[in-house]
Amino acid sequence: MDWSMEDAAWTNHELKTFGFQSRPTTVFRKLESDKAPVEKVLRGKDDWENWFNGVWERTPNAIGENEFYAVLCSRAEPVFEDDEAPISYVSVTRDTWERLTRSFHIHRSITRSIARQVASFSSFYEDNEAAEPEIHFTIRMSKYLRGDLALSLTYIPSTDSTFAVVYGCNEQQTQEIKKRIRSAGDKTKYPLLMIGIFAELERERLATVTDKLIDKFALLSARLDSGPWIPSKTMSSEDTQDYLMLCLQSRTVVDNIRPVRRKLFKIISEIDEFGQYFTSRKGEAHPDEVRKARRFKKEGVQMKKRLQDIIYEYDDKMEECNVIAGNTALAMQTVSSQIARHDSDLNTRIARANTDIALETRRENIQMRSIAVLTMVYLPFSTVAAIFSMNLFDWGAQDGSSVVSKYFWVFVVVAAGLTVITLLTWYFITCRHEKIANKDASELQSKMA
Repeated sequence: MDWSMEDAAWTNHELKTFGFQSRPTTVFRKLESDKAPVEKVLRGKDDWENWFNGVWERTPNAIGENEFYAVLCSRAEPVFEDDEAPISYVSVTRDTWERLTRSFHIHRSITRSIARQVASFSSFYEDNEAAEPEIHFTIRMSKYLRGDLALSLTYIPSTDSTFAVVYGCNEQQTQEIKKRIRSAGDKTKYPLLMIGIFAELERERLATVTDKLIDKFALLSARLDSGPWIPSKTMSSEDTQDYLMLCLQSRTVVDNIRPVRRKLFKIISEIDEFGQYFTSRKGEAHPDEVRKARRFKKEGVQMKKRLQDIIYEYDDKMEECNVIAGNTALAMQTVSSQIARHDSDLNTRIARANTDIALETRRENIQMRSIAVLTMVYLPFSTVAAIFSMNLFDWGAQDGSSVVSKYFWVFVVVAAGLTVITLLTWYFITCRHEKIANKDASELQSKMA
C-alpha cells in the first residue's frame, strides 16, 4: 500500500526530482508585530544566505509569536517552444533548497504530488512525542492545462508558524499572489490561507479557459445567423475542424474540472478536520489554544463558504462546456445529415440521367438493328448487281467467246488484298486500344491501393 510519507530528511533520490537554477524568487514574511507582510526578491545564493542569516539570527519561532512565510518560486524558461517548463524546476540552487527544506519544514510528499502531474490534495498530521507536532499539506494543479502550480504548506501549532512554498509561478500568478497576501491582513494568521489563495488561482485558470471556449463558440455560431446556411457551401473543411476542436476542448475542460471539484470537497473536509484537531487539544500546549481554535473555526467557516461558491461556479462552467459540446455535436450531425441528403439528391439525379441515357441508347439500338436488317436484305442484291455490272462480264459474247474477262483475276486479287489489309488494320488498332485501356486500369488500381 502507498502509505503517506513519514517526516524525515530528504534523500538524494527525492532531491533529483527537482531542477535547480537561480532565478528571482519572491519571499514574504510577516510576524505578529508586523502591520503588513515584508516582501523581498532574492536573486541568487548570496541573497538567500543574507536573508537566512537576517531572519534566523534571533531565536527562531519564539513561543507565542505568529509567523507567516511564503516563497514564490518563479517558473523557468520553456525547454521547448510553445511549452511551459515543469514546476519541478525551482528557482534556487540545490544547497539553498536543502536549507529551505529544513528551515521551512517542507514535507517530502511534495515530490510525489509534483511527479503525478494531476490535480491532487493531501495532508499529513505528524503528532508524536519525539518532536514538535507539524501539519503538512500539499496541493497541485493539473499539468494538462497551461499555468499549473503546486503548493507545499507546513503549520507548526506550538509556535503558530506557517511556511508555504509555491512552485512554478509565472509573472501574472506572482503578482496575483502578492496582491492577495497583501490584502489578507490578519488572515495570514490562518494556516490554510495559502490553500484558499491556491484555489482562487485555479478557479481563475479554469474560468479563463472556459470563457475563451464560450467566446469561440459564440463567434462560430454567429456565422450561422449571418445568412442562409448551406452546409455544402458554408461549411468548409477548416470550419468543420474548428467545430470538432471546440467540441474536444470542451470535453477536455470538463475532464479537468471534475477532479478539481473533488479536490475542493476534500479541502472542505480537511478544514473540518483541521478545526477539530485544535478543538480536541484545547489548553494542552498554550493558554491561548481556546481562542486560537475559535478563530480557526470562524475563518474555516468563511473559507468553506467560499470554496462551496467555487464548486457551484465549476458546476456552471461544466454545464456551459457540456452545452458547447452538445450543440457542436448537434451542428456536426446536422451538417452530416445535410451533406448526406445532398449526396442522395445528387445520386438520384445521376440515376435519372443514366436512365435517360439508357433509354436513348435502347432507342438507338433498335434503329441500328432495323438498319442492319435492311442492310442484310439489300446487301446481297447490291453485291450481285455491282459484280455483274462490271465490264469483266460480256453478256453479249458470240459463240466461242468467253463471257468472263481474262482480267477477272485482277479483281479477285485486289479485292482479297484490300480485305486482308482492312482486317489487319482493324486488328492492330483494336489491340493498341486494349493495351492503353489495360495500362490505365492498372495505374488506377495501383493508385487506389
